[in-house]
Amino acid sequence: MALEILNNILEAEKLAAQTVSEAEHSASEAVKNAETAVREQERQSAVQNRALYQQLIEEKRSQIAQVLDAQMINRRQLTQTKVQQAEDKLDQAVSMIVDEVINGHR
Repeated sequence: MALEILNNILEAEKLAAQTVSEAEHSASEAVKNAETAVREQERQSAVQNRALYQQLIEEKRSQIAQVLDAQMINRRQLTQTKVQQAEDKLDQAVSMIVDEVINGHR
């Protein structure tokens, strides 16, 4: 009877050790799975961040290109206006030069 009790205790200890080992293994697997999931989530976040960054850069480039195009059009119009004003005064300038050179008027 004492031997049977001792065997029961040993069997219970073995069962407890096996349960602890299985729990440790299960916990280790759960940690590995969680770490893998976190790494994958970090990778996906990095990919999304790069895509968002590229999108924002392209939007800014487009906005800057539009501003530069508008400025170029304005400068071109201003230049054309100045050229036209100069051309409008060209006859008068020629006349004044001719008058001064030929007629000696100042």
